[in-house]
Amino acid sequence: MRLLVDARIGWGHGIGRVVGNTVPLIAQAHPDWRIDALVEPANVAVAEAAFAPAGNIAVIPCSVRAFSLAEQVRLQAYASGHDLTWFTNYWVPLGWRTPFVATVHDMLHLTPAFFPASVPKRQLSRRTFIKVRRDARAVMFVSRFTEHAFARMIGLPRVARTIPLGGDHLGYPTPMPVRHRTRRLVVVAASKAHKNFPLLLDAWAQARVPDDWVLTIVSPDDAAFRSSIDLSALAHGAGRVEVRRGISNAELAALYGDSAILLMPSLYEGFGLPLLEGLLAGALCISSSAGAMVEVAGGAFVQFVNGFDRPGWTAAIEQTCAMIDHSGIDLDALTAHNAAIAGRFRWNVTAREIAAVLEAAVR
Repeated sequence: MRLLVDARIGWGHGIGRVVGNTVPLIAQAHPDWRIDALVEPANVAVAEAAFAPAGNIAVIPCSVRAFSLAEQVRLQAYASGHDLTWFTNYWVPLGWRTPFVATVHDMLHLTPAFFPASVPKRQLSRRTFIKVRRDARAVMFVSRFTEHAFARMIGLPRVARTIPLGGDHLGYPTPMPVRHRTRRLVVVAASKAHKNFPLLLDAWAQARVPDDWVLTIVSPDDAAFRSSIDLSALAHGAGRVEVRRGISNAELAALYGDSAILLMPSLYEGFGLPLLEGLLAGALCISSSAGAMVEVAGGAFVQFVNGFDRPGWTAAIEQTCAMIDHSGIDLDALTAHNAAIAGRFRWNVTAREIAAVLEAAVR
């Protein structure tokens, strides 16, 4: 099979995790396949490093930007000579004529409360989702939550598969006991409105916790990621808040491993990868109950709080900090249980299931 992978977007966030962690595994498991990956010129070096373990992947620089008018007419030319195209997100040109499959991560673009957009852009998004439902040989969803939302808003595709993401990409060592960690709460999220930063920062400012506790916010580099809120302005004045942007995977893994608490306040998530990362790293987790988070963390010890409940978030922060500082609870047993639950999400499983969908689509 000769496969074309649309890998133009996402190298700084969740979609990039999917591409970087599954495509090399798929290629290694199928050495007779030829995989061409479309990558924006600025990300070619990153992509080549991610794909280096496999010898049957070619990185194709593509200057046709995602979500542009140009891709509606120019992207189709790259499909020549390929048996199948895998769109790693739902954004498929409306006139696309050759066989394809698509991965749908969320339905955020059709959720006005969390994703403000112009009427024409929302209409184009709906038409694109309809194109995916009607013409894709298979549609892959990252969670049952997203699959159900797609079916409710757009309808059922002819072939649908829910394939959860993996979490074993940061290579955590044996977690440090929570009580030996820095008194830090960490949140990892893009500077987007649905990530719920105003409520979180209000809750943090109101929380009565000892002065040695700090809040660290990790967000993609604004130069490479289109932010919709001014995170620095929001954080200013909240007290004991550090904002870090564009850190490496090694720095992120070290930060997770040294932080006592992970916060996931988002009002909408198609999967919620940082929650999975926090569980694997051995942090205690406080999460919104929205989107797919309860699904992903099912069976783990996580304190779920409604994303609109500011007093609830303040109380959860206070209680969890006090649990670490003063309680006699065996926290190591809790975090070990959580890591075992999260350890079921592995990229080799994700890659194997995606490859099966690709093979069936060609047949």
